[in-house]
Amino acid sequence: MAGQSPHNFWKSLKVERKKAVLADAFYTHVFEVEKIIRFDTESGRDMEFQRADIDAQLYGWGRHSNVSEKFRDVDYNDLYVELYSMYPATKGWMHNSAADHLAYFFPTRLIWINKKELIIAFQQHILPKIIESKIDELIAQNPSKNGSLLAETTIDSISYKIRYIKAYNKTATKVWDTIGVSLPFDLLAAIGLKLREYKL
Repeated sequence: MAGQSPHNFWKSLKVERKKAVLADAFYTHVFEVEKIIRFDTESGRDMEFQRADIDAQLYGWGRHSNVSEKFRDVDYNDLYVELYSMYPATKGWMHNSAADHLAYFFPTRLIWINKKELIIAFQQHILPKIIESKIDELIAQNPSKNGSLLAETTIDSISYKIRYIKAYNKTATKVWDTIGVSLPFDLLAAIGLKLREYKL
């Protein structure tokens, strides 16, 4: 990731909206939902849902679910969680999400996760192991660009590799860093998180 051009926020948003069409097809044909409501405009109402990390509401089965969606172009068999949406002032979606479920899309599969269970497991087992000095090191090594830093953490005496990731964002009026960590799925299984996988 290091050395890549800045992350273009608006371009990324347009790409995700295009992928949302494919997500809707999945929800309709596999989950057999009856209605999908998306919050993908710049209206005040939609922005309120977006700030709560809710991209869509799925209706069916006599209930509804608030869904956070993430789309990844490459499957590294890990889950990226956002610690800071704008470092250091604004916490990321792992801290302030109001979603019920996380739909984590790879090119050939979907990982469906109970978001509340994810947050609880993360706060209990992972967050205490996040090393702020690693974030400082990551930023110092990658000024005004994307970057990553490999580290290790231990769960039940087993060592797992995690990666601290910095995305350098740039618009016409401002720049900011987004900070997160990628967690291998076997680590998530080790802390008791249940993942449901669907082929696309």
